[in-house]
Amino acid sequence: MTLGDVLKKERNRKKLTAEDVAAGMGLSVNAYAELEEAASPIEEWGPKLAQIAIKLSTPTSRLISETGKSAQAKEVEGQCGKLIKKHREKRELGREALAAELGWPLEEFVSVEDGNSPLEQYAPLLLRFAEIIDQPIFNLFYPCGLPFAELKDYP
Repeated sequence: MTLGDVLKKERNRKKLTAEDVAAGMGLSVNAYAELEEAASPIEEWGPKLAQIAIKLSTPTSRLISETGKSAQAKEVEGQCGKLIKKHREKRELGREALAAELGWPLEEFVSVEDGNSPLEQYAPLLLRFAEIIDQPIFNLFYPCGLPFAELKDYP
């Protein structure tokens, strides 16, 4: 199963059209379709965001906006990276230590914290989608309590 499958399943569960969701997310229908077709970097970066949230014991939404609401996402350049850094420092973890715990190259993690990763574009979209379907964003990555990649299907 892909993250795109989860988005489509949740959209259908709420009886929403792709056009309605695209409009609510501020995307074109084609751009939203790429998300559901698993044809965007969201497939890689959504689960990475969830990994960071788990390692930092922080609600995923709080790594996207101070309030955890999409309306406050993207208020400043590199906001996700700044929030991730803030929560990492609050837990007195070094960049190297967290990158190692995540199993990521240090350069990739530094890019995230510096606000130079696709998280800056895709994390706010995922938060907005979660609000549209009225679910916590973390549920997108762990539907039924399991990573979506481990699921064949879910009701």
